Amino acid sequence: SVMDAMLSADDAARAETHTPHLCFYSPRIPGNTGSAIRLCAVTGTILHLVEPLGFNLHDTKLRRAGLDYHDMAHVVLHPNFENLVESMPNSRIIAFTANATKLYTEIEYKPNDILLFGPEPGDIPDPMDVMAGPHVAEQVRLPMRPSLRSLNLTNCASIAVYEAWRQLGFTGGK
Repeated sequence: SVMDAMLSADDAARAETHTPHLCFYSPRIPGNTGSAIRLCAVTGTILHLVEPLGFNLHDTKLRRAGLDYHDMAHVVLHPNFENLVESMPNSRIIAFTANATKLYTEIEYKPNDILLFGPEPGDIPDPMDVMAGPHVAEQVRLPMRPSLRSLNLTNCASIAVYEAWRQLGFTGGK
């Protein structure tokens, strides 16, 4: 289960990683988070989830989307965004948002970066306080056709994680 993949915030901050950390701020859809757990398992990325979550960590859709990768991933649960920031003081936060002018390929990624993604659309507080807040070092976007609203959350995260890992030489992969 996801609970078996849990890592403390302190352990995550000390972990030697070859890829930046991935953070979902208040995710709403368990299948997206399950897919992100699988992404993190295969890339060696640590997944940070910032509460409130829109689902229970024991949700069957979360387990189904993550298949049997839960025990190969590391997941950190944060009660709020401030806890994430305080636990990762040496990390640069890069927010992925459709409102950014800079493309995700126009920055140089580092292993201790945090790739921050806001929640899926829904009835939640405005995430822009977090996505454009003072702790965010960079805002970047994925290009897409102007007539379309968005790409699936985990698809966006996959593109970002693999670009960062590519820049870092796919260290730890084969």
